[in-house]
Amino acid sequence: VEFGQKHGLSASAQMELQGLMNASITLTQKKVTVVVPATVANLGPGLEICGLAVDIWDEFTVEYSEHFHLEAFGDYSADVPRAADQNLAVLGAKFAFEASGRPFPSLRITCTHNIPYKQGLGGPSASFVGGYLAGSVLCSEELSSLVVQGDNFEMGRTGSLADVLGQSPSSRSPSSSAVAAAFPAPPAGHGPSERGGGLGALLQKAISRGWNPGNVCPAIYGALQIGTGSSTGFESHRVPMPNGLVCVLWVPSNLNEGERLPRQAVDRKAAIFNVGRMALLTNCFCTGNFEMFSKATEDTLAQPHCASQFPFVTSICQAAVDAGASGAFACGYGPSVMALITGRTGDILMQSSFEDLERAVAKAMLSKADEVNQPGRILIAKPADVGAHVLAQKSELASCADGGRIVYFQ
Repeated sequence: VEFGQKHGLSASAQMELQGLMNASITLTQKKVTVVVPATVANLGPGLEICGLAVDIWDEFTVEYSEHFHLEAFGDYSADVPRAADQNLAVLGAKFAFEASGRPFPSLRITCTHNIPYKQGLGGPSASFVGGYLAGSVLCSEELSSLVVQGDNFEMGRTGSLADVLGQSPSSRSPSSSAVAAAFPAPPAGHGPSERGGGLGALLQKAISRGWNPGNVCPAIYGALQIGTGSSTGFESHRVPMPNGLVCVLWVPSNLNEGERLPRQAVDRKAAIFNVGRMALLTNCFCTGNFEMFSKATEDTLAQPHCASQFPFVTSICQAAVDAGASGAFACGYGPSVMALITGRTGDILMQSSFEDLERAVAKAMLSKADEVNQPGRILIAKPADVGAHVLAQKSELASCADGGRIVYFQ
């Protein structure tokens, strides 16, 4: 602008010059990497409206290429579809280009799957979210310019890729002080009511695919989220979380996630029970008092349905609680199980005893699973405070114990 004014350019000429400069910057940006967290839906009574982001991340790198190419790596990549019309990261990127009004180009998409795929930890929805965000950045469209208009998704150009990537660097571990999410979550409810919010449009698109909001909402926004639907669309609301929480996740070796609870009339008594437990669950996180957490995770809807598909879930949950966990429940509709441990502090003198508790809970869950002939492994991680974001630097701090069956994500 200053250059244009200095040399007497008209307003239209200044805008055209700015567009050419943005285009030249965009052409130099041909690659972007996005990370998306694992998610645990329901948390007991929060039937398809409540979910928690966990500090285990899938990574998606998307770049322009002469020919389409898809690669999948990671411990959980074997179950990920390789066909372009079935891979959810590809479909997410394709939607992003379509939303920007651009043809879908030839891309090289590299996926690293650290989230167990189709085992109750939000792997499929993470792939779609990651592909969409990477595609949005790659075609140099800021998500804040995406406008929701009914069932239509339109994107207006307001910034270049350089603007997006020029934000504060973020690392894979959201708990680090160096982290700033490229697409931060608003402090209050976010969704269709924020007409300029591109993440709200992504939320609507993902929900329309039939995915559990308990996975989609925390995948996009991080932390603990409660989703609410209305005639105008779906919104997600952040619940405050205290520090010192640790998630101990048991993941079976050879089982896919369970079927969702079918649509049906709900008994009044069961509905009242779940509403009360959901209120108690929210209160635990808001106050930081988890003495009632085990009771708060009781459920009369999803958990019985899950137990009918995976009878061993109940006994693994009980083993975790008996070993000292504050509570335990199926991840979504199973088969994975999450136990929550509270009270971790930065006190070095207390660290050893807390890690002993983590290992005790992990080994109790593994032992009970082995007892019922369901081999698996344990993933230990903290809740993730942010959702999907552009990755500026990597951090490889995972450590293993017990012959690789207990994995820490730090």
